[in-house]
Amino acid sequence: MVSDAADGADARPDAPDGTGPQSDAGDAAGPSIVDRWTALDRGWQALALGLGIVTAHLVGQAL
Repeated sequence: MVSDAADGADARPDAPDGTGPQSDAGDAAGPSIVDRWTALDRGWQALALGLGIVTAHLVGQAL
């Protein structure tokens, strides 16, 4: 299966001035949630979003 994302965050090169996404070597938390989300295939994004909506609905009904 081919991902709809460009090839993930690791495929993007650094900018010549060192401000690219790979220049965050000091970030101990790893890639940001946005980078992780965009690296996902659209099918996985749809599944995660749908499960989140269903969960929110069930929590709302329980309250």
